[in-house]
Amino acid sequence: MRVTAAGDVASLRAAGAFVATATSDDEGRLEAALADVHTLVHVGGGLATRNPDRIVADAEVAARAARGAGVRRVVAVSVAGATPDAADPLRRAKAAMEAAFADLPCPTIVLRLGLVDTPALRDALVTAGLDPVHLDAVVRPVRVADVVELVVAFDRARARSTQGHLVVAADGPQAMSVAGYLDRVTGSQAGRGRLLGRRLPDPATIDRLVATLAGPWEQTEPHLLDGWGFAQLEPGVPGPTGG
Repeated sequence: MRVTAAGDVASLRAAGAFVATATSDDEGRLEAALADVHTLVHVGGGLATRNPDRIVADAEVAARAARGAGVRRVVAVSVAGATPDAADPLRRAKAAMEAAFADLPCPTIVLRLGLVDTPALRDALVTAGLDPVHLDAVVRPVRVADVVELVVAFDRARARSTQGHLVVAADGPQAMSVAGYLDRVTGSQAGRGRLLGRRLPDPATIDRLVATLAGPWEQTEPHLLDGWGFAQLEPGVPGPTGG
């Protein structure tokens, strides 16, 4: 497994990945890192991203690098409700990301996920000072481990495909309020937990996070494939240790 990332990559190397350190806009270095790579898995920014426009720029760079390196398949992580006319900037950015990869000549798979449970997201929500309206917002959390299994399953399922663009819905298995989610995974509601040791988001990040929480988190579009059912996976509900 090869990974391209910036910043602290010690945990990636410890997991056994071959890591190329580079910024996300370094197209030449990324293309070199993708030489002889069959499948590119593009994660991009999440709910706590500082600049949604960066998601679009990074995807365009990654798409050009993948084309130049002759990558044979792309799996991209998106978010539920990603459309060009979405109310929040993150979903609009993810829609533009999807379009960048859809233009590639190789098969591409977009996984539109529910709220992906990560330590950074937990920190952001606990410290964001959310009001009751946003604490009552209904989300469908997804475990990172289940997302990884889903990526592997779809990469394997499309092994014989030579073209096409597929968009997959992968909501979390259980609907709950933001407050209920935080109580489940941290034992505290937003703004009421221990702040010691948590990463505090900047005000602009909080504003974007709040806008994204409004949803939608449940995907009802009839044309979207149910990812969990197709892959025959049963995702779990996030808990204190991620499972």
